[in-house]
Amino acid sequence: MAKTAVAPEIVDFDPMVYDIMRETATELRGECIWLSDHADTAAEREEATAAHIALWQDVNSVRGSDLATIKAKTDEYRSRLRHLRATA
Repeated sequence: MAKTAVAPEIVDFDPMVYDIMRETATELRGECIWLSDHADTAAEREEATAAHIALWQDVNSVRGSDLATIKAKTDEYRSRLRHLRATA
């Protein structure tokens, strides 16, 4: 079965917006991993591990051409990151 080439989607916005979302998610994921590594209980460790796995699945589900979702996820990840850092 031959593969057919698919042209990349054309976006009419700065693709750095997507990179910013990914970088914000990476920072948030790092915080979750730190919490997992420094958890006092097994339950806290499992919760933090589940959070970083769910985050990675979430960020990987965002299409690079969906500006509205990219912006919403960036805002969500920044908010979660601020909350984690404020309560640490």
